[in-house]
Amino acid sequence: MTQQIEAVQRMQDYIEQNLAGEITPADLARAALFSPWYAYRLFRRHTGLTPADYIRRLRLSRSALRLRDEGCRITDVAFELGFGSVDG
Repeated sequence: MTQQIEAVQRMQDYIEQNLAGEITPADLARAALFSPWYAYRLFRRHTGLTPADYIRRLRLSRSALRLRDEGCRITDVAFELGFGSVDG
């Protein structure tokens, strides 16, 4: 069980460090040291979210904080945090 939790933490750390770029299931699998299929299952089991949902929520949260605190333009924040468009 500890090995699984550490794998999920490695995936979360990887997401944090690469939030502005594209994050693929293969990237997360490499971070977790498991197959893409098993890494996905572990992530979902321990966080309650799919990796894509987790990434989307984290990007939205970071975007909201930047908009609130820095008064940036929405389009600038969207592109800086890895959204492909302002539509999400």
